[in-house]
Amino acid sequence: MLTLFLITLLIPVLSGCSSRNETPTFSEDSTIVYSPKQPDGITAKITLCRKVGKKTGKRIGTGKVFNIKEKTKVHAFFDLENRKSFADKEIMFHVEWIGPDGKSFYRKRIDLLQDDSSSTINSSISITPAKRQQGSYKVRFFLFRELIAEKKFELRDFVPITGREFDITANITLCRKVGKKTGKRIGEGTVFTIKKKAKVRAIIDLENRDDYLDNKLKFKVEWIEPNGKSFYKKKIDLSPGDSSSTIKSSISIKKRQPGNYIFRVYLYNTLLSEKKFELR
Repeated sequence: MLTLFLITLLIPVLSGCSSRNETPTFSEDSTIVYSPKQPDGITAKITLCRKVGKKTGKRIGTGKVFNIKEKTKVHAFFDLENRKSFADKEIMFHVEWIGPDGKSFYRKRIDLLQDDSSSTINSSISITPAKRQQGSYKVRFFLFRELIAEKKFELRDFVPITGREFDITANITLCRKVGKKTGKRIGEGTVFTIKKKAKVRAIIDLENRDDYLDNKLKFKVEWIEPNGKSFYKKKIDLSPGDSSSTIKSSISIKKRQPGNYIFRVYLYNTLLSEKKFELR
């Protein structure tokens, strides 16, 4: 009887033990991952996008910033790792979408049966003006009700550009160098040291680019000194059929004065994004 009593006491303790590390890590695509304590445990990477190609299944308009518009959605794909280790087991997942107020507004349960070899799960929400407001959102992914991954994203009110419905957004990365063979961005940051042969390079990653492959897009970049004056401008046009989703610009800083600078990017003379940086 004593042994049975002790076992009864231990059951809730054992069932409450987490199989995940409490401290999360961040993957290269900004997924917040709660890794398993066992090396063969299931992990997940989250990709967010606006559309999915009907024929190709391609994820179109991937990113973390989306514009609130009619007939628009955010799709979440959860790519599973170590799925084969549990191929003979039934697995239960949950997806939870959380609004700017920190409250859950949609949940979905997905069960993978023993004969289901799927390694990707998906969910989506509508982001029409009637249903969503701008702000910071989050999507969470659970395995047997235990959080294994989450990703933050932002919804913004759609603002037409010069009457043309381009909802392209621009994410700016500043760095010192770009690897010639790898394309890797070296020395990312917002503080740079003035010295001989030194440069600041701006790389602009365009989100929602795929929707406008048949359009000519006219961009302009601008570098601004600490006194507020522009010292370098450059026009960058993407012609119809050009599938580029990245544009670049750079400046030499060997003769620049220390201080706070600004880099800006425009589309059809409308400011898309800007980033402040400092030269020392």
